Amino acid sequence: MSASHDNPRLRRAYGYPYPAPEGDFLFARGRAEPFDDGIDLSGRQPVIAVGSNRAPEQLRRKFGDGPGSEIPVTWGWMHGYDVVYCAHLAGYGSVPATLHTSAGTEVQVAVTWLTAPQLERMHETENVGESYVYGTFDESAIDLGAARPVVRAGCYITRRGALALDGAPVALAEIEARNRSFSSLPQAAKLALLHERFGDRPDVEDWILSLLDDENLERRRGLSQRMSETVLAFEDPRFRILLG
Repeated sequence: MSASHDNPRLRRAYGYPYPAPEGDFLFARGRAEPFDDGIDLSGRQPVIAVGSNRAPEQLRRKFGDGPGSEIPVTWGWMHGYDVVYCAHLAGYGSVPATLHTSAGTEVQVAVTWLTAPQLERMHETENVGESYVYGTFDESAIDLGAARPVVRAGCYITRRGALALDGAPVALAEIEARNRSFSSLPQAAKLALLHERFGDRPDVEDWILSLLDDENLERRRGLSQRMSETVLAFEDPRFRILLG
């Protein structure tokens, strides 16, 4: 990270999908705490987190650190998928993630176990209906791990499609996968590539800052429109759309 990334706005843009514990954890009081195998998951909806929703710092932004914010987070593997970049830019400057089919690939994903109110809040933060659709996967799509409830896991899938500037999706290098067939890039390299292709300011960091927040929404929409000229849609019979 360069010295200029001492700017917290740039640090957030470049930091996606943000650090997460290697093992299961309980998000509580705004941080990751040890996971207790005795936690009752049966009344919660498992929701697959392919990007930043696996990270305590992002969960803190969305749910705070007060009562009712506790979320068990476990790890699983999805078979026949990879985590790739979306064809849009988030309001905080990162290129976010989505799932895409990838024969033979196994990708590690986090699973957030949400109460009904937490699920409604997550829908709000994911901008369901505009940025993402929400649906559930067949039980066969993900290995939730031993002793987990066998239920359909929810997931957010981009409405814009997977970014495919050179004809194929690009995976997030920060996400672990086995037998990956797509090329992969870290967030910083992906932002540099987008700047090279679409940037209208000489400096990449100035360009990113010029796209942040609500006052630059139209600029981001214009960029997303250009990014969306070469995309691949998500089509999978194991996924059933419920919202969006």
